[in-house]
Amino acid sequence: MAIDEKLLIKNRILGVLLRDARQAAGRSTKEAAQILSISEDDYKAFEFGQQAPSLPQLEVLAYFFNVPIEHFWGADTLAAKRGEDEVFDRVAELLMLRQRIIGVRMRQLRERVGLSLEDVAEQTGHEVRQLAAVERGQASLPINELQMVTRALRANLKDLVEGHGQIGQWLRTQEEFDAFAELPAELREFILKPINRSYIDLAYKMSEMNVDRLRTIAESILEITY
Repeated sequence: MAIDEKLLIKNRILGVLLRDARQAAGRSTKEAAQILSISEDDYKAFEFGQQAPSLPQLEVLAYFFNVPIEHFWGADTLAAKRGEDEVFDRVAELLMLRQRIIGVRMRQLRERVGLSLEDVAEQTGHEVRQLAAVERGQASLPINELQMVTRALRANLKDLVEGHGQIGQWLRTQEEFDAFAELPAELREFILKPINRSYIDLAYKMSEMNVDRLRTIAESILEITY
């Protein structure tokens, strides 16, 4: 395959990835062009695969679209990586299943704090039959009303959020990214260095040890030191 042909294919793949990332971020071609200080037609040429952005331009776009720069080295769209097609084909089924799970979880939370449906209804202003239907998975509550109910159950919405499946995994990953971003810069840098992997593995193993085992290890280290 000729070099020009290879470049054309790569440009087209990159264009698809750019469009996919832009749409996932809810940005327009006009906004993307403005952030790069180029014309909208010039930006569209990137997505059409007619031209390719420079590395600095791609870095800015990665930041603007909130995706890792490495995303553009591959060939899979964000939708494909997340398995969105499979999820979207089963939305009705997933919504029904999730509502049933939420109902079961609500009943568990209510019974844990020793409240009756009548107690919850009195605290939240809902009808008993409505709350019963929610617990059976036959009805749902708007998010703000659901929050009121969870507070009455001495819990919060996080106790009901999806924790499994593709959507749950995605939500959990976002939480992990946010938690990592809140760490001090020097600690993030330490974690990301491959050379420090052995220290992290050791810390993980030690975190699973009981106190007596840790004490024995500490005493052994002191003996070696002295």
